Amino acid sequence: MKNWLTIGQFAKSIGVSAKALRLYEDMGLLKSHVRGENGYRYYDESQLEIAQRLKDFKDLGFTLVEIKSLLEADESLNSDKLADSMHARLKVISHHAELLKSQKEQIERILSSLQKKQEPLEAEQRRAIMSYYGKVSILITGCDGLEKTAYFVQEHFKKSGQDVPVLTWSLGMQLPELKPYILILPEKFLSYEEILKINADVIVIKSVSVHSDEMEKRYLKLFTEVGPHVTTVINADDRASVSFAAQEDVRKGRIFYFTKNRALEPQIKHIGGVISSGESLEIYGFNLKSKVEMQYKRILAFEEEIALVSSFAAVMSVGLEKENLTSAIAQLK
Repeated sequence: MKNWLTIGQFAKSIGVSAKALRLYEDMGLLKSHVRGENGYRYYDESQLEIAQRLKDFKDLGFTLVEIKSLLEADESLNSDKLADSMHARLKVISHHAELLKSQKEQIERILSSLQKKQEPLEAEQRRAIMSYYGKVSILITGCDGLEKTAYFVQEHFKKSGQDVPVLTWSLGMQLPELKPYILILPEKFLSYEEILKINADVIVIKSVSVHSDEMEKRYLKLFTEVGPHVTTVINADDRASVSFAAQEDVRKGRIFYFTKNRALEPQIKHIGGVISSGESLEIYGFNLKSKVEMQYKRILAFEEEIALVSSFAAVMSVGLEKENLTSAIAQLK
């Protein structure tokens, strides 16, 4: 096997993981040169150049779907298509630079205000902080009850003074550049490669229809493009959902749970999450000094209760205060 590299050697040469190379092959971005008798992937040294271009595009912020198109344009010497893609990316980067500048100025104002006195924050200061930390995208996925969860999440934000739109994902959809927003992604769409463009800050997995390797692989596509900033909210009562917590791509971020099972209270106290008893809910972790307990106004149907509990876990992960979490409870009359 002269000039052939194992997947580990090839990955090390370009500074990516072997897992990333397997994903690139699955997507048709970079195929291994040959499979040995042992079934292992081998790459030719001549493939290092295209692999480096792929990595360069990814470092520029392009999604894997966009990179596939760019590599095809590069291979066919279609300079116009490459230029158009670069101009579009430059526009996005410029927009993000303006947002970062605005956020930097906002944080500086907050810090300046905080340094002047040690008294409790005034309402205006709290709103300023939330206007920064609340700029997130929350993805709600699973096999059922997604719309109700999105409604409750939206109600929590309304109490904090933010009117956050709820969107339902569809093929060809252009996601907003500005945050916050709430995105509903039904499980049936997880097989589409387009979902790789979704780069959510919070991923809420309500429940999974089938516990299988194939279904797990589909859900894990949601974590391909996200970084360590992502927070995953998992249904602790759903075996298939819980299995995701062991995956490396999920564990690189924060994980919180929601449950109706009181037997899990010790674990939830330690990890962080929300427990519902049918009459009240308790919130642990999320930088709280002590647990938060809220009483329901009435008996809830099962799906409504799960939707409410999962919504609390979603918004607590982005820093909403306790006072802003009562609106959803108040709606249950």
